[in-house]
Amino acid sequence: MSTPTAINASISVKKELVTAEKRRNPPGPNEPIPFGRIPSNHMFVCDFVPEKGGWQPPEIVPYHNFDFSPIAVVFHYGQEIFEGMKAYRPENTGSKSFYLFRPEQNAQRMYNSALRLGMEPVPVNLFLKAVEELVKVDAEWIPDAPGSLYIRPTLIPLDEGVSYRASTAYRFFVCLTPARNYYSKETGVSVYIEREIVRAAPGGTGATKCGGNYAAALPGLNKAKKLGAEQVLWLDAINHRYVEEVGAMNIMFVYEDCIVTPPLSGTILPGVTRSSIIELARSLGYTVKEERIDINQAIADAQSGKLKEVFGCGTAAVISPVDAFMDADRTIAINNREIGKVSTHLKNALMDIQFGKAKDPFGWRKTVEF
Repeated sequence: MSTPTAINASISVKKELVTAEKRRNPPGPNEPIPFGRIPSNHMFVCDFVPEKGGWQPPEIVPYHNFDFSPIAVVFHYGQEIFEGMKAYRPENTGSKSFYLFRPEQNAQRMYNSALRLGMEPVPVNLFLKAVEELVKVDAEWIPDAPGSLYIRPTLIPLDEGVSYRASTAYRFFVCLTPARNYYSKETGVSVYIEREIVRAAPGGTGATKCGGNYAAALPGLNKAKKLGAEQVLWLDAINHRYVEEVGAMNIMFVYEDCIVTPPLSGTILPGVTRSSIIELARSLGYTVKEERIDINQAIADAQSGKLKEVFGCGTAAVISPVDAFMDADRTIAINNREIGKVSTHLKNALMDIQFGKAKDPFGWRKTVEF
């Protein structure tokens, strides 16, 4: 893991705010909020331009579209990375503060993703400053619990020309969208076991949060949905046998009080929620093992009842229980398609920390005053 560099310790952010008469109101408590579809009033933008000395003065400006040439590198060679994180409103709605959850982990992961794709990495203090200052400006967009404000930091190239090369100039920007539930239902999801297409291969970009990983996974997702499943269960590229991820989430299997999850091997995204659940679960008395999971054995264990629960975990959905495997023309129920006590326990415990309802013995929750 590389160590993020820093720019000047004191970062000043210029702010051009939307005028009162043009400012949009956030959705009300009874209005629908489709995930990731409603941007807040402002965005953060900071360009890296080598001929101008590197990182330029950062700005918070009204949310707007970008203007790019058709031969801009951003459209042609896949240099694009992003992060996903959330801001949470304290239960005391009168409080002039909000919570972030382990934001330095997102900054580190974005730094590593940039290096893997040959991009100029965003300094960690610039990343953190961007997130904090932008959320301060649009703090009214943070919904009450259990809603949250989804934060999308992104890095793209700015060079033009279709010759194959890494860009030299880049744009780091951050957008905000209010969020409630990632899935439309609070029940378990079924997952289609993909035995042909692979999400990531050893030596590839599986551990990075780049758009190419998600694009390559879409045919599997389309197939799953046609078959009636909500997500795809991805297997390893070599043996097409060992479990790696579920959809855009890490995955965990519960055997009695033992939780098993695939180890990070370079093909699996090192999820912030994943690492948090591992540490949290151990503190709550569960045994957690990071070891390879044979999908055929998992199916047999689900059929025998030995496998008690399966759940995906990630920033957007937090914890999403899996209630069935779909394998070819058969469906294998897990825990009689009922939500399990372990996934429920862990989700509630983690969200209580994120929303400030419980003590944070790990130091994960960061309070930001505005």
